[in-house]
Amino acid sequence: MNEILDFLVSHWQLSVLMALVLAAYAVFEFMQQMSMNGVTPEQAVDIINHKHGVVIDVRTPEEFRTGHILGSIHFDGREPDARLKRLNKYAQKPVVVVCAHGKRSATFLKRLQSEGFSNAVTLDGGLHAWQNSGLPLATGSAKEIG
Repeated sequence: MNEILDFLVSHWQLSVLMALVLAAYAVFEFMQQMSMNGVTPEQAVDIINHKHGVVIDVRTPEEFRTGHILGSIHFDGREPDARLKRLNKYAQKPVVVVCAHGKRSATFLKRLQSEGFSNAVTLDGGLHAWQNSGLPLATGSAKEIG
């Protein structure tokens, strides 16, 4: 053990470099893990248009009315788990979960996955990223979940 400490002290530049490389690797792995269930706006468009994906918007009703992805289903993410069963008919479809910036949708995604939604992802950056990509929004009331 003493030899290792002697080496680290004698070659402090290498030690610092190694620590930085390990820290960068850890941060990279963490970021990869966080975005594993996320898609870009362009990937979301592909899921919606080519894979007949369903968009579930988990923002508040007020936020939804100000602008949402065309055809999206509104489901207030604050609703209790008992009401989550209304979405079960979409469990086998590709699902894109959307909120304002991507944080609420990540939390809601975990709820969906616990209900068996294995093909669900979040929109990285939420509607903010959608708008920044120049993609359109619709306004008006929510599509009813039947």
